[in-house]
Amino acid sequence: MDLEKYIQYHETEQHGQPGFSYNTYLCTIPQDFDHVDLHWHSEMEIIYVKSGSGRVTAGPDTYGVEEGCIVPVLPSELHAIYGSPGVRMEYENIIFRLSILDSRDENDWCRENVIEALNRGILRFPRPIRPGTAFHEEAAAALDAADRLCMNPEPGYQLMIKGCLFRFLYALYQNRTGSAPQRKAHQETLKAVLSYVRGHFSEKIGVEDAARVSGYSEAHFMRFFKQETGRTFGRYLLEYRLRSAACFLKETDEPVSAVAGECGFENLSYFIRQFRRYYGAPPREYRNSQLRG
Repeated sequence: MDLEKYIQYHETEQHGQPGFSYNTYLCTIPQDFDHVDLHWHSEMEIIYVKSGSGRVTAGPDTYGVEEGCIVPVLPSELHAIYGSPGVRMEYENIIFRLSILDSRDENDWCRENVIEALNRGILRFPRPIRPGTAFHEEAAAALDAADRLCMNPEPGYQLMIKGCLFRFLYALYQNRTGSAPQRKAHQETLKAVLSYVRGHFSEKIGVEDAARVSGYSEAHFMRFFKQETGRTFGRYLLEYRLRSAACFLKETDEPVSAVAGECGFENLSYFIRQFRRYYGAPPREYRNSQLRG
C-alpha cells in the first residue's frame, strides 16, 4: 500500500514519459482530494485554476485564487492547495522538469539566467498571475497552446511543447521583479519536520520530538510551525494520522482497532471520535462508502 497516493510530502512519482518529463493533470477539490497538503518535488509545477476558487500556498506565502489564476511553483518549493468552503475548484496541474529545456552549451544564457535561477529560487515574479493583465495574457496563451497540443499529440509534438514552455518562462522573465535571496533555511527545516512526521507518525511523538528535529526550542518551534503551516503541530499530526487511517481503511481489510494502532492512536474511542469529526462518518461507515464507490 502506498500512503503517498493519499498523503503528499516529498513526491517522487515520475511525471510524463521517459525522456520527456512533462505532464498535465486535471484535478478537482473536493472531488479528487479534500485538499492537497504541504509537499514538494524536484519538478516545476504550474497550478492553473479553471473554475471555482481557493487558496494556494507556495513557499512562505498563501494566495487567494479564482478562475483563470496561474501559480508557478518552483522546484523543491513547499506548496499546498485548498478549495474555498462549499466551492468546487477545478484546476490543471502542469508538472515538468526544467532540465528538458536545458542545453549542453557551456555558457548557455537560458540556463544561467532562467533555468538555474528558478531551480535556486532566486527569480522573483508576481504570484498569482491574475487575469486582466498582459502578464496573464502571455502566460495563459503559452499554457493553452500546450494543452491543445496534448489533446491530439502528433509525432514530434514534444518540440512544440518545449516552445510553449519557453514562451511561458519568457513571460516570467519579462515580468521579473528582481532577484530574491536564496531560499530561507526555515523551508528546509520545515521539510525535515514533515519528513520526520512521515517516518514516525505511528509512534508516540510530540512537540518536543519535532522541536528537536528542527533544532529550535519548543516555544520557538511552536511559533515557527504555526506561522509556516497555519496549524499547530498537534493539529497537523492529528490530521496526518487521520488521513493515513483513511488510506488504510480504503486499501486494506484490517480491523478498525488495528488501523488505529498503526496510525498512532492509543485510544480507539478517541480515534473513532476524531475520525468522525474529520470525515463526517465513523471508520466502518467510511470504509463501506469507499467500497460502494
